[in-house]
Amino acid sequence: MDNLDSKALTKRKKWVFGTARVLGILGYKLFAKPRVEIHEDVERLKKEKSVFLYAGLHKSLWETSGLLVALLLNIKNIQIPYVGMGDNLVRGRFFQSLAKRLGVFLIKRAKSRKEILESAKQLKEYILYFISRGVDVMVYPEGTRKSIPTQGTYGKFFPTVFEPLLEYEKNKETIQEYYKNQPLYNIYIIPTNVDYSKIREDKELLEEYKKPRTLHVKDSLKMIRKIREVYISVGKPIKVADHLDKDRKQLAAYTREKCMDLVKILPINVVARAILDSVDGDRILSDKIEENIAANIQKLSGFSERFRDISMDEHPGVILEKVAKYETAFHPKYLNLKNLPLYRMYANYIGHYCT
Repeated sequence: MDNLDSKALTKRKKWVFGTARVLGILGYKLFAKPRVEIHEDVERLKKEKSVFLYAGLHKSLWETSGLLVALLLNIKNIQIPYVGMGDNLVRGRFFQSLAKRLGVFLIKRAKSRKEILESAKQLKEYILYFISRGVDVMVYPEGTRKSIPTQGTYGKFFPTVFEPLLEYEKNKETIQEYYKNQPLYNIYIIPTNVDYSKIREDKELLEEYKKPRTLHVKDSLKMIRKIREVYISVGKPIKVADHLDKDRKQLAAYTREKCMDLVKILPINVVARAILDSVDGDRILSDKIEENIAANIQKLSGFSERFRDISMDEHPGVILEKVAKYETAFHPKYLNLKNLPLYRMYANYIGHYCT
């Protein structure tokens, strides 16, 4: 912990953070259409001596800012968590310095086994550093947004994230002796998830562009207009002290399961699966899509409580029209086998409900 930069815990009363906060709220209100669901225990526990580690599935860079604004606007007296990001997502010393002043802590994106070990050690130190001081943290333990596009399933959660939580709960009296005047905190993991009717960088994730556009501020601001409806879920807090029988890998797997339970089923997910089911050799049978939408709705009936903007008795044509209005590639007239990776990506976001 002593190896960390003394400026890691930045003060957020400066003009940089104030400006970012105003712009974040404006962008959230003007461009996104958020639907927010927060478990009632989150606000209650925040009134106590509790520290949160928000852990979520990773689909878009929007989560690293949009989720912060959702918490700020929907929970009274919430502490805005410090956010962990790979240093490859913020290029250049100027922007890295700016990010740190906003409360971002950068983790080295490893390229070798040695760097993997160094990165893991750095991540563990940061998390223990923050929670020991009563500071909330937000991380995405998958480590990448590309698990679904490249692997077809959500990635495993890195266990390193959960190691300092267990260490603190098992040794907090000793740890807090080191940090004088610090109270003993109860540590909670807060499962989170954001579902999108439109992933803002979907084409980037599918490697259509040679350069990752979301690494540039101008492009990020431009693409925020394409977010459309987002469904933000903040789940039931997991008290780490109740899971000391688990090791870090088991706690990581348990948290991942709770995050996956938060995934919502949206029209674009159902339509995407229907399009894939309508592929016949070298063509897509557009006249079969509505039939396959109905079939998929029936298959998913056991998870109907997770439907959003879709219902069991809704006509398949209406569901298809909802998606086709804003995503041309899903319109029956413009279906193309070249877009199969796009259809597959949106279908796989709910793949764990269809096995």
